Amino acid sequence: MFKKSVSLIVFAALFMGFTGCKGKNESNGDSHFKKGNFRNAVNSYTNALQKGKTSDEFYDSFVIAYASAAKQTARRNASDEIISNYFEQIHRHLPKINPKYTAKKGTLDSVVVALSEIGLAQVKGGFEYEYTLQGFRNLDSAISIAKRGNTNANPNQARREAEKIIVAQAIENSEGAENEVAAEYALLEAEVVAPDDADLKKALNAVRLKNRSIWLIFAEDLIGQRASRLVDKYGYVIAFPSLNLGPTGGAGEVAVWNATGNNVAFDVNRLKLVSASGEEVNAKYTGGGWCAVDRVEKGKFVEAKVQFKGSAGELRTEKTCNAKFTFSYPRNFVPDYVDYKDGNNNIGRKYLGQR
Repeated sequence: MFKKSVSLIVFAALFMGFTGCKGKNESNGDSHFKKGNFRNAVNSYTNALQKGKTSDEFYDSFVIAYASAAKQTARRNASDEIISNYFEQIHRHLPKINPKYTAKKGTLDSVVVALSEIGLAQVKGGFEYEYTLQGFRNLDSAISIAKRGNTNANPNQARREAEKIIVAQAIENSEGAENEVAAEYALLEAEVVAPDDADLKKALNAVRLKNRSIWLIFAEDLIGQRASRLVDKYGYVIAFPSLNLGPTGGAGEVAVWNATGNNVAFDVNRLKLVSASGEEVNAKYTGGGWCAVDRVEKGKFVEAKVQFKGSAGELRTEKTCNAKFTFSYPRNFVPDYVDYKDGNNNIGRKYLGQR
C-alpha cells in the first residue's frame, strides 16, 4: 500500500511537471504584474524562462507584461530607448503564445493597444525624426498583428491620427521655410509615412511647380534639418531651367548635376517622362547641349563649356550638363516626374508638379 502511494505521488509530480505548472519565478511574475510592477514582472518571467520551468500560459503572460511595461515607460518618456527592447522581445515571443490562453487573456489586444498608444505618442512627442519614424513602424506593426484575429483593437484609427499630425507639422514647416528647397524637403519627410494624404499631395504639388528649375540636393547644412530618405545624394540631380508642358507634348532645357562619383556619358534620349498613372515616354534631344569642365588658364581653374557630340556629352563628377529636349505623349497623359538612368543603374528623379 505504501509503495503504491509513493508511485502515485511520483507520477502526479511528473504529470504536473510535464503539463507546465508554475514555478516560483513565474508566480512571482504574476504577483508583480497584479501590483502594476511590470518591469519586475518582466524580470521574474525572464528568470523563469532561464530556469526552464514555465506553464502553458507563460508566453501570454510574458508578452502582456512586456506590453504593459512598454506603455508604463512611454507614459513617462515615449523616446526611452528601452521601449524598442521591449517590443523586440514581444515580436520574438509572439509566435510562442498559446492559443488556448491568448483570446482569454487578451494577449493580442494588449500588444496592439501598446504598439498603437506608444506609436502615436512618439509621433506627437515632437522628438527627432527617427523617433517619428519609429512611431509609425510601431503603428504599422500594430496593424499587422491586429490582422491575425482575436483582437478588438483598431490601430488604423491611431495611424490616421498620426498621419494628420505629421502632415500638419510638415506643412507648417514648409510654409515657414527659408527657401523653396527646404520647403519641399519638409514635406518629403511626411511623405515617407503618409504618401496618400490629400493635404500633403496638394502642398507638395504647389512646391514642386515652383521648384522645377531648382536642384534638390541632399544637404543637411543647407536646410538645417535631416532630409528625407527619399532623396539620395548619390546619383543624378535634375532640374529644368525651362519647361513647357502642353496637352500632347512638352519642350524645355534640362540641367543634370553628377553626384555618382564618376565621370559618365549623359545621353538626353535616356530621359524618361512618367505619367501619374505610370505610362512612360522618352525624351528627344533637339540640340544645344553642353557640359561643364574645369580648365587651367593662366594658372587658374576656370569653368568652360564643352559641346555635345550627337545627343550625349561627358558629364564629369560634381559637374553639370545642359541640353534642350522635347517630349511627345497622348492627350490623356498627365506628366508626373522625369527619370534618368544610365547603363550602370545610376538614377535621378525630378517631380514636376501639375498645373
